[in-house]
Amino acid sequence: MSSTATPEGGAPEPPPPSGGRPARFLHAFRRHILRNSLIAAAAVTAVTTAVAVLVTSLTERVVADDPPPTCPGTACDGRSPESTGCGEDAGSHRPAEGNPATLEIRYNPDCQAVWGRILTGEPGDRVTVRVTGGGSTEAQIAYETDQFTRMVAVDPDTFRVEVCAVPGVSPERRADWPGYCVEAGEDTEFSLR
Repeated sequence: MSSTATPEGGAPEPPPPSGGRPARFLHAFRRHILRNSLIAAAAVTAVTTAVAVLVTSLTERVVADDPPPTCPGTACDGRSPESTGCGEDAGSHRPAEGNPATLEIRYNPDCQAVWGRILTGEPGDRVTVRVTGGGSTEAQIAYETDQFTRMVAVDPDTFRVEVCAVPGVSPERRADWPGYCVEAGEDTEFSLR
């Protein structure tokens, strides 16, 4: 009977590593490294999966808890688009040419309100909003380069709005542009920005 066959006639056992003690140590060391690598890979996979599940559930909860705008129509008149949630899904109409102060008209159909925003002005510059047959408002840049107005209610089916950039009169002004206006209505395309 061969030394590799089992006495019961089962599968043969692999021959012991040749070369004595160092070869057996190397074989055991390789098995130890392989086993620990598999355990580490399984642990990393488990942690990654747990983090992904946690992030997904938190994201879904935050999106689900996103409150709707707190005012529709005339209830938005004179209120801040940021504090009411109206700024979240608002669209913008921003002319690409002839717009040195980067003036835009903002509109949220859920809030049934418009407001103006100037993005590249200077302290002292003003942005005004006037809705045909409706209200008006204005705001002035106090510092930095941007400012938005309070909201003005509109009829979502039929409205016209004029938003104007009015340059300040400070002797320290760097830019030199004349005042100008942008108009929009219910048929204007407002893009999300």
